This record gives sequence, structure tokens and C-alpha cells, in this order.
Amino acid sequence: MGSLGVVHQLMAADLVDEYRLMSFPTVAGAGRRLFPAEGPHADLECLSAEQVGALVLTHYRRAAR
Repeated sequence: MGSLGVVHQLMAADLVDEYRLMSFPTVAGAGRRLFPAEGPHADLECLSAEQVGALVLTHYRRAAR
């Protein structure tokens, strides 16, 4: 569905206005993160969140600066 490497490059270039995420909430404790702790702060506004079975669909946009 998406490449984390490409997303990180777009984030670094400040080219992302919205995020539409599909997630299956689990606690794994390992792996690469979309928003790493050492990365830049992402000030986002949640536009919607919907549970579909075990899936959570979320829609965020960059908060007004």
C-alpha cells in the first residue's frame, strides 16, 4: 500500500499535507515507525477515525501553522 522510505523522504521535504492510514492495532514492539521519536515533530489534526472490524481507518491533516 505504501513505502515507508518514500513517505519519510516526502515528510523530510515538507510535502505531506494529509495522511490516510489503515492500521491493525497490535503491540509488537519492533519495526520501523511512521513517526520516529528522533524525527521532526508532526503537528496533525485528526479529521476522522473509523473502526472496521479489526482495522482502524484514520484521516489526519497538517494542523494550521
